[in-house]
Amino acid sequence: MYDEPSIHDVTAEEAPRRRPRSRRAAAVAALAAAALFIAACEKPPYQIVFPVAGTSNYSDTFGAPRGSSTHEGQDIFGAKGQPLIAAADGTITWMRWGTGVRSGNLLQLTDDTGWYYYYIHLNNDTPGTDDGANRYDQAFADGISIGQRVKAGEVIGYLGDSGDAELTTPHLHFEIHKPGGAVINPYGALLEARRFERTPEQRVAASPAGAAEAFVLNPDGTVRITGWAIDAVRNDPVRVSAYIGGNLIATSTAGFERTDLAPRGRGTRHGYTFASVGARGGGPVPKGAEMCVVAHSIEGGGSARIGCSTAPK
Repeated sequence: MYDEPSIHDVTAEEAPRRRPRSRRAAAVAALAAAALFIAACEKPPYQIVFPVAGTSNYSDTFGAPRGSSTHEGQDIFGAKGQPLIAAADGTITWMRWGTGVRSGNLLQLTDDTGWYYYYIHLNNDTPGTDDGANRYDQAFADGISIGQRVKAGEVIGYLGDSGDAELTTPHLHFEIHKPGGAVINPYGALLEARRFERTPEQRVAASPAGAAEAFVLNPDGTVRITGWAIDAVRNDPVRVSAYIGGNLIATSTAGFERTDLAPRGRGTRHGYTFASVGARGGGPVPKGAEMCVVAHSIEGGGSARIGCSTAPK
């Protein structure tokens, strides 16, 4: 008779052989548990694109207490100004650009089957500062406005700390909602998400061509802008937006007759005019302000600045 060794009696010679097996078993068990967890999570019926480009970090905080309510999304932490990516093909169906609200700058992306995604706390600061200047083009990518089609992997905005995130580390609050509105925990979808950002070449290929041919100062200090724009794929009139000082001020359609565009073989109804564009909130264009026109891609994938000028000082 002899005593069987307990785990506490393992000899020095045996230990090196047994520990690796133990670690491997633990790792396999952890991976299996993670796979089961992901499989059990409610998710959209497709693999989403991870909504933050570059390095970021997050943990599962869905349902955590938040004052009198609970957390209905996941906070993805990163650097202020980091690009935010469309999780799926879809349409921008709601936006908020402003201060004094908990969410700060936000947008809603809705896919063609009714699943939708909230992007909250988008940037409101000049790069390198915490000034709260809240330029539109430093919160949202060029061409992003309500009704805009986007493609998965397209840059749609920039990470920040607007709203009640001002005293926290910059992050994206990301929510997923089912058709009908019920919120689900995004954690499983984020764990399975693919990392993908449309390349500059893909963006250029999807972007409209065009020009802002004339910026003419009106007697009241506003500006008249004329030019043309043609979609990369379709011959339908594209939307164009006037930006003053980085802020989207007005949107129109490039649908005026321009017979000089006939040689391009894409039709002739592609001209636009902004008769009177001023500052945000009205009034004349600020002296020295940057004035730009953005042409919106009809099917998504990339919008483009087709011309800029500087207001007289």
